[in-house]
Amino acid sequence: MSIKIEKIVTDTFEMKYFKFGEGERTAVILPGLSVKSVMNSADSVASTYRKMREDYTVYVFDRRSDCPASYSIRDMADDTARAIDSLGLKNIYLYGVSQGGMIAQYIALNRPDLIQKLALCSTIARITEDNSRVIKEWIKYAELRDEESLNRRVIEALFSEKFSEKYGEYIMQLMRGASEDELERFVILAKGCEGFDVYDRLDEIKCPALVIGSKADKVFDFKYIAELAEKVEARMKVFEEYGHAVYDETPDCLNEIIEFFK
Repeated sequence: MSIKIEKIVTDTFEMKYFKFGEGERTAVILPGLSVKSVMNSADSVASTYRKMREDYTVYVFDRRSDCPASYSIRDMADDTARAIDSLGLKNIYLYGVSQGGMIAQYIALNRPDLIQKLALCSTIARITEDNSRVIKEWIKYAELRDEESLNRRVIEALFSEKFSEKYGEYIMQLMRGASEDELERFVILAKGCEGFDVYDRLDEIKCPALVIGSKADKVFDFKYIAELAEKVEARMKVFEEYGHAVYDETPDCLNEIIEFFK
């Protein structure tokens, strides 16, 4: 059965989401930045996270449909929290990946009442000149509408060489064909990372937290992932050989999250 894409409509924005699973607990997944919306991959995501279906009802949120020209991580977090409220979700197990992890940090800081546990993967607490180089490169190719170079650079940055050699061309096929609107939306969302910095507030996060990262991450230097874990006093799982998308490269990532959420 195909996963149904649903929509939240408020007086200020619309946001798509999908859900799967029949468990009593509520989990929310906030995906990372992508050229095409995760809504296009709902069936694949549900399959990847099928181990959670029995114990959790899992919600996966997109960013808002009608992104304004300037849309910060803080704005994304506020909209996502409002979407969570509109569905009446409480005591959630929140899992954020990359940019989704930045959004999750803001939600944990500003809406701690919503969260039972917090899992963060391949993400950081602050954007600096040092760790924003790859995102700026993506923005450049997207603004030039050089989709081929953008897609290749995304794959090179996200995955380990071993994984890219095996699956890179298949992933390229899935990524090709982005529309003008999708590329423009990607630019807006990528630029939304600019100025993100919650590092000095991390000690305000009181819920149990898990941080997952790989030392071979080519998007964010591992030291920034490690400083996040240390500052929030999180349990940390470190992988050695996988790329930024460690969550796609090994099932051990999901196993860590499930064990932590228990």
